[in-house]
Amino acid sequence: MLIEKTVSVYYVINDKPTNILTKVFYSHTVDGDLAHIHYEVDIDNRRFCSAATSNTELAVENLQKILPPNIKITCCQTCRYGNFCPYGDQDNEIFCLHSMKITDKSDVCHLFTSSKTLDKRKRHLLDICPNYKPICDKEHYTYNDWNTSFK
Repeated sequence: MLIEKTVSVYYVINDKPTNILTKVFYSHTVDGDLAHIHYEVDIDNRRFCSAATSNTELAVENLQKILPPNIKITCCQTCRYGNFCPYGDQDNEIFCLHSMKITDKSDVCHLFTSSKTLDKRKRHLLDICPNYKPICDKEHYTYNDWNTSFK
């Protein structure tokens, strides 16, 4: 059964931050795993419907791929402080490493094997906070493939 929810998603449209209600459609397998997820949003009298996938990370990427170049999703998944766990993560899970010195993958790996406070840094992919800064590989290392998905 396909479930429909409305979520608040932040976008930058023509360099202006905007919060737009966005629909997410999803279903689960018999085992409870995510089977199908896609997003739909109406912007400037146009409907954008992402391709369906079986995980939230790709669903958010699929939504960005169909948006015009002047519209960017702003969230933890697109933030330079949003890092995935290098040892595997749960669906819709990312970690905010704001205020931590991360220079490469080995720093991230060390952090995930030594820190006992990572649960406090756990976020959902479409969350956002005042510390948001877009991923910029030249300025800050992020263990997150967002930028490589759009090259």
